[in-house]
Amino acid sequence: EGRIELIPVEQLKPLPMHFTVIGREEEDMLREDMKTGDVNSIDPLLVRRMTPEETAEAKEKYPFAKYEIIDGHTRWEIAKLLKWSEMRAVVKECSREEAYILNYKRNKERGFVDPMLEAICFNYFYQKGFTATQLAERFGISEPRVWQILRRMRLEKEARKKILQKAFMGKPLSGKHIEVVASLPEDKQPKLVETIAEKGLSVKEARKVAKALATKPEVTEKILELPKPKLVEEAEKIVVPPAQKAPEEIIFERANEAKKHYPLIVVDYVVTRYKGKYLEDVLKAVFWTLWSGLDEAGRESVTAEAIRLAGEKGFAQPIVG
Repeated sequence: EGRIELIPVEQLKPLPMHFTVIGREEEDMLREDMKTGDVNSIDPLLVRRMTPEETAEAKEKYPFAKYEIIDGHTRWEIAKLLKWSEMRAVVKECSREEAYILNYKRNKERGFVDPMLEAICFNYFYQKGFTATQLAERFGISEPRVWQILRRMRLEKEARKKILQKAFMGKPLSGKHIEVVASLPEDKQPKLVETIAEKGLSVKEARKVAKALATKPEVTEKILELPKPKLVEEAEKIVVPPAQKAPEEIIFERANEAKKHYPLIVVDYVVTRYKGKYLEDVLKAVFWTLWSGLDEAGRESVTAEAIRLAGEKGFAQPIVG
């Protein structure tokens, strides 16, 4: 890409927007390597020469800056802490916009680009007038993917801030996690970001908690501090209503309940002809119809026979006929 040069550390500054996110363990390992080595022990940075306008713009914060880092931000930060005076770097002649794209691709090759930073970068280009088609071509992805990334910008400001904070703490959220967060009303988004990051929720688990927050927010907020397994279990209870029983199962249960009070043969006969929810009322009506058809002598006879059959302690077994 070019000749390696030795550049004073104070003449370097970071890109205003870059995708460099490194976990604490990796950063600690890199710091130890740089402590025991020298400028030749690490890969050279990739930088771009700043324009006079950019130099003037950065003067207050970076008074000696002449180069912007395209790749190697963490190495530069550690070098400052170790008080290195110079670093090796390859100087690439390119615009700031080209540097953003190159930084994105370099980090993508390493296997991880923070999804929130990705959305912020794509939105930067989109606001500058780039179409989704142009972004797809420049970043080497599909157009639907561009729109998917841009939709992350629907997140509420505090939620975006929390996502970036969690990423720098080594608890990054995936793009799919962010899409789940974006599906919620804005006031619920920061709570879900915090819960996903701290509990280590999978996307599937995050969806359950998100649905619970959307369905019954006050109830769900009370369970967010529960341990992960219990939280997911309780969230699912809020979202998923009890399973509906099949009509046949309901009829069977009603018939069994009725058999505690009416002769089996009568219940079974009525159930073959009536399967509605008023089974007990129908049975009462059957007996009322029979009773009302008797004269006084008949009622006296039926009552006496019933007392004889039942006895003083009731039936030991249900009456079959």
